[in-house]
Amino acid sequence: MRRRFFTPGLIAVAPQWQRTDGELRVIGVVPPDPATPAHDPPLDPRDEAVFLLTAAAEIEHALMVQYLYAAYTVRVPADDPNSDQLGQVQELLTQIAREEMGHLATVQNLLHLVGGPLNFNREHSPYASEIYPFRFKLEPLTLDSLAKYVTAESPLEVPSDLPGDDKALLVQISKDAIRSNDGHDVHHVGPIFARLAHLFQAVLADDDFRLDTFGQQAKFQDWGFQPASPETGETLIIDSFPNTDVDQVRAAAVTAVQKIAAQGEGFDTAPAGPTGSESHFERFFDIYKRVSQLSTAGAVITWPVAENPNTTSAPPEQPGLADMVTMVQEAQLSKGRINHPRARAWAQLFNLRYRMLLARLSHFLRLGQNLYLDESGAQLGDRTPRGLLLIWTFDEMRHLAKIATKLVQLPKDDPPGQLHAGPPFELPYTLNLPESEPQRWRTHLDISRAAVRLIRQQLQPDTQVQNRDGFLDDLVKLDEQTQTVMQALANGQGIPSESLPRDFQKAVRILEDAIRGFTIGQHGNFWAGKTRDQFLKTRVFGVHPVESNPDGTVNPDPEAAHLVRRLQGTEPSQMPLFRPAVPPERIRFIRDWISQGCPDNEPPGQVGLKHEQDPVPEPLSLPPQPPSTTPLSFEADIKGLFRENPDRVAMRAIAGFDLHRFDDVSDHADAILARLEDGSMPCDGSWPPDRIALFRKWIEDNKRP
Repeated sequence: MRRRFFTPGLIAVAPQWQRTDGELRVIGVVPPDPATPAHDPPLDPRDEAVFLLTAAAEIEHALMVQYLYAAYTVRVPADDPNSDQLGQVQELLTQIAREEMGHLATVQNLLHLVGGPLNFNREHSPYASEIYPFRFKLEPLTLDSLAKYVTAESPLEVPSDLPGDDKALLVQISKDAIRSNDGHDVHHVGPIFARLAHLFQAVLADDDFRLDTFGQQAKFQDWGFQPASPETGETLIIDSFPNTDVDQVRAAAVTAVQKIAAQGEGFDTAPAGPTGSESHFERFFDIYKRVSQLSTAGAVITWPVAENPNTTSAPPEQPGLADMVTMVQEAQLSKGRINHPRARAWAQLFNLRYRMLLARLSHFLRLGQNLYLDESGAQLGDRTPRGLLLIWTFDEMRHLAKIATKLVQLPKDDPPGQLHAGPPFELPYTLNLPESEPQRWRTHLDISRAAVRLIRQQLQPDTQVQNRDGFLDDLVKLDEQTQTVMQALANGQGIPSESLPRDFQKAVRILEDAIRGFTIGQHGNFWAGKTRDQFLKTRVFGVHPVESNPDGTVNPDPEAAHLVRRLQGTEPSQMPLFRPAVPPERIRFIRDWISQGCPDNEPPGQVGLKHEQDPVPEPLSLPPQPPSTTPLSFEADIKGLFRENPDRVAMRAIAGFDLHRFDDVSDHADAILARLEDGSMPCDGSWPPDRIALFRKWIEDNKRP
């Protein structure tokens, strides 16, 4: 039998929440019964804090992965009448997962604070059944899976002012959650943080806190995210602890764990207003209702993906009977085992890049460097090794999302059956990093080389000429560039100067880094896919980023540049939107670049920054192609190709025309086609060839409305 570490009822305590001025605030922490031990046998208070933070890290990691998997499984066809609703469901799930990432980073900071080891494991602890919310399962989004998420994130007591119908629905959801969790109770996630708040507030001694770890911690200005509206999420919680006064650090730690719990379990006493915020419980409850309505209407919610996809190999058949545990484990694995060779290779690539992300994040949190150089000259604002680890971590988040969209389209079995594959999120053989700094970089180098080798040997050999996937080519190119840096650092050298961008390429890279390589619809990645001259002629919010003199030369006064004023926050709104401000040393580089006349790179005329392409969709995921003899029309065939956000929103902000209006697209069709063909449009990744061909054929068919 599994050893019980907790006595029953031990952690059934929770903070009391109240919404004040649109924010959830804690109005008190109820300490546990002092006669009830927190661990059997009892631990020293600091050790108990490390114990609970270690468990909290695994919970946050596991929840993040499961919520991401659910989001990836949602199918959002462009031509479906429910596509807007499905897209909103997917965005809500993604944002909740993003917030769990913030919780995970904050918990790692708290582990630093009390001198505990960092932990990026999942479902690894022997006490999982006592405190983990539910059994780990990667599964498509269903009402049953949502029942577990709603219950785990819900308050311990149903709010008294919840409408009667909602109360009855929650009762039914809680019953469904147990069934969905294989008959086991679903635990609430808040009590762990309530116990931690009590430990930090009233139990830990002053000398239990390490006040020298701030340099190693994750910080909001490096990770932060603010959603466009409260309906899509809350501000990312990334709490760090810079103070050297132990009382202030203690109070900040209590606040941090309370904020995490509030973001999960909070509940509005009234409908959230435009300045309000929505907890995970509220958003999951909302998603549950949406999915229920869509299912009733007959909508297809998800791709037909497998549960718990994996890349394990089937064991050889052995004479005799295997023991029951082995038989059950193999039965579970076989249901999700990816047997299709190409899908398996994509899944293995996903696992390697997942390992890259975790290794880089773990290394980032062990270095005490600044992120950027603060010195004069061309090196001003250059990334340090720690700064590179951070942006490479965000790069892998983007890559994983793109590979996941490919995997849910691929067959699981060979020959193909009804089930599709999915992103397996399999942990590597170890998450430990070497103690030696050069050997840590050698570890990153080894993983990157394995990823390139997998692509070249199994997914896309260099000898393959036709039907190449541009995404894989872009990944290989990026990996080989980063390997140059990793090799130098593994050799005990510095970052090679030729590996860092300069002049125009550095200016646009700074803008791209500010939004972590993702897309913001309101102003788009307007700097991407452009040469220096094209960038200077771009209009954003109706103005050029840098002013020009009457003779066409650059006005070298940084104060006259709208770009600088936006970055400094002196314009009506700061840029980038929904992200922390660009660091001052990087703004100083852009000011210097403008004062020098915005010099181009050598040779001039190069595109400053290109996004990696999206993976080529599988044939079944493409919209039906009309017969070649049938003339295409804008309303039926073209309009739906352009997304509301970022395509339509960005084009209106940058160029002033509407991609959903026939006249606008018809007037600019040739220019749009040119941008599509050179990969500079859309702003967040190029179209696949089939979609570009569809747009080209519409032009050839005389651009019918």
